[in-house]
Amino acid sequence: MDYLAEPLLSGIYGGDPPALSVTSVLPRFVEMAKEYGSLTRGVLAERAKARQNGASSTPPPLFSTLKGGLGQMVDAIGTSIRGKAQIWQTRVQRVERKGTDFRVKMNKDWVTTDKLVVACEAHSAAAILAGVDPRLAELLGTVDYSSSMTVALGFDAADFTAPPIGFGFLVPKKERRRLVACTWVGTKFSYRVPEGRIVARCSLGGTSDGAVLEESDEAVIATVLSELQEIAGVTAKPRFTRIARWPKSMAQYTVGHAARLKEIQERVAGIPGLYLAGNAYTGIGIPDCIRMGRAAAEAILKSSAPAKA
Repeated sequence: MDYLAEPLLSGIYGGDPPALSVTSVLPRFVEMAKEYGSLTRGVLAERAKARQNGASSTPPPLFSTLKGGLGQMVDAIGTSIRGKAQIWQTRVQRVERKGTDFRVKMNKDWVTTDKLVVACEAHSAAAILAGVDPRLAELLGTVDYSSSMTVALGFDAADFTAPPIGFGFLVPKKERRRLVACTWVGTKFSYRVPEGRIVARCSLGGTSDGAVLEESDEAVIATVLSELQEIAGVTAKPRFTRIARWPKSMAQYTVGHAARLKEIQERVAGIPGLYLAGNAYTGIGIPDCIRMGRAAAEAILKSSAPAKA
């Protein structure tokens, strides 16, 4: 728990493992424990099944991403809908129900639609949907979130006595001060870092250290460099630093999440034309959010299709 589960789950969720719902966070583990009586037997049995089914002996890469950065995904979506949709790059203030339609207020403008997908954080969704269904808004407001920070530091490889080994490291809570994890970007994705350079991407924050987001850039960099020296022996001076702060961005599937999600889904089902997507419901990863967005789009297409005679 202390040296495997906690650092892994902290790295993914930025949360406190004892507070998380295993049914919502690791549902496959629960299924395997029920089916095989233990996770060890379950993993061995699943591997045996994969071999029997002719699975490739060469596993896929452990990590994958878009070569030009995840911004490629946003750019591709923008290109695909250009000329086919109107885009407002502004904050929604509230949503009201008017008959079978929704009225969406953005600054001084109102937009009316019969279908509405709310794909923001649950706490933001709670604020804008209070006028549509107060109980739904209350439920959404109970989804906890943690804050995170990433700090990227670029070094000259010549300043290292030896190149870093492995993808990076996780710091268990029992030994943690501020640094939660560090990734050696060039080892994980070689094409992201030019020859002769080393980039470390460090993670901070989480449920136990959200206050780090309020500290100055200078204080954060000093802390990260101090801990990198202690943990990984890094004494080089960075050529550049980049800090990204993400307040209340990591949804926490705490104990009781499954019951809360069930009621949320029931409330949404009672409001025709309303759909939810995002990291607060059935998965926090990008593939999960894509899956939920696609499900909402397919449901809209299905409801809009002309009835067959």
